[in-house]
Amino acid sequence: MERLKRRIACIWIPHIFSEAEARRNTALRGIPLVIVSGSLARSVVIDFSRAIEGSVVKKGVFLRDIRALRGKVRLLPADYEYIETLHRNLLEHLNFYSPFVESKGPGEYYLDLTGTRKLFGREIDTCGKIMQELKEAFGFTSRVGIGSTLLVSRLASRIADFGGAYDISRTAERTFLSPLDVRLLTDLSPEVRDELFHSYNIRSLGDLLLFSRDEMTSMFGKDGVLLYESSRGFSRNKVVAEKTEKVLKKELLVSSDNNDDGVLMRHLFSMVLELCTQMRRERLFPRTFRLRVVYQDDYRLTAAGKLKTPSFFEKTLYGELEAHMKKALERRTCVKKIILCFSNFVTASLQLSLFSAHDPMERLADAFDRIQNRFGKKYIGYGA
Repeated sequence: MERLKRRIACIWIPHIFSEAEARRNTALRGIPLVIVSGSLARSVVIDFSRAIEGSVVKKGVFLRDIRALRGKVRLLPADYEYIETLHRNLLEHLNFYSPFVESKGPGEYYLDLTGTRKLFGREIDTCGKIMQELKEAFGFTSRVGIGSTLLVSRLASRIADFGGAYDISRTAERTFLSPLDVRLLTDLSPEVRDELFHSYNIRSLGDLLLFSRDEMTSMFGKDGVLLYESSRGFSRNKVVAEKTEKVLKKELLVSSDNNDDGVLMRHLFSMVLELCTQMRRERLFPRTFRLRVVYQDDYRLTAAGKLKTPSFFEKTLYGELEAHMKKALERRTCVKKIILCFSNFVTASLQLSLFSAHDPMERLADAFDRIQNRFGKKYIGYGA
């Protein structure tokens, strides 16, 4: 049986943050947007509208460096939680076309389309359909590259135009790679990119073919290995499927007039209580958590890790999160939002033997849930 030729597609959404905001708020459509990490001068640009490509606005530049455009563009803080939700939805959508979908982060997705022609047709036609669906369902304008490896597909997506796809056949990959600008290798450090240009006058991947692996390694270390392998098309050709695990999430917007530490701690307990009620209903124990606090200046402080005691009792989980929240409150800035997530679940029935049938905590939680389910949340609650 003839081996199938590997066909990997890279779906690249260059302006996922700005397009997501324009889709969410119709009043922002047509207005040049600049998405920033915060409101301070040292905040950096995360994304910007496609309409201002080629301007002084670049990803990674400081907010203070684009002061001249302040009155011409709309500055918005990056909503990472919203993008994270869209990112998970995109992964689920792409899983329809391939069980092997990998992502380096929001906006860059790799699909293994090997052997899917009988299901969806040619790979380039499949990608055209995907791009159309992403535009209609999410408002995203994507660029697609197709090749036999992750490297070729990624570079092809950078060459393709917006809304276009570039399919590189296996026999043409060396020819395709040779004239490409070495700056397209985004994994390179900025220092090495500058050194290639100014010290060695190296402009394209083809210029690197003159150097051996040892020479490249001695000059640039680990980056030298990347340069050597990229110039010759050596790259991974297997897509690692993303794990899509269940996540229970609770967000709370906090008024600036109500930023007392005690009130914020009670807010956290209420969030834990609501998630625990849901977990008891589904008989799930979480094994990991993530607590994120967003301040008024859009700075984010995140605590995450494994829970010492997997449980669906609010007293136990709040006891573990309390110290993290108190540490977050040491930063003397008003809190704007609290986000709490539990994940990596195990079925609670597997560990029921750990608890006595007469355990007071279990009996109290069961009574609490029963009263709320019958009469509503406002009829019972925990004391301050």
